[in-house]
Amino acid sequence: MSDFNNFNDNVQIYDNQVSTLIDEVSTTEFYIGNSNGAKNTSAAIWKIKKIWQDGSVWNIGYPNGDQGFKFIWDDRDGAYTYL
Repeated sequence: MSDFNNFNDNVQIYDNQVSTLIDEVSTTEFYIGNSNGAKNTSAAIWKIKKIWQDGSVWNIGYPNGDQGFKFIWDDRDGAYTYL
């Protein structure tokens, strides 16, 4: 971690690289995962987006509709309902 700054002794800001993974399940279904620098796929630190095609319409969903960085990348396929 570089460029550590401390504001008001409460807020800490880190200059992290974002980690991104893409899982192409098929030509009509993809998962995209982002974490704030860590690449531990079994930790609950991932924001996961599912993109899938239904007829001519492409859908985008998140686990339970939540866009937080709190999901496990290894559980992306089957453990979550994408809304």
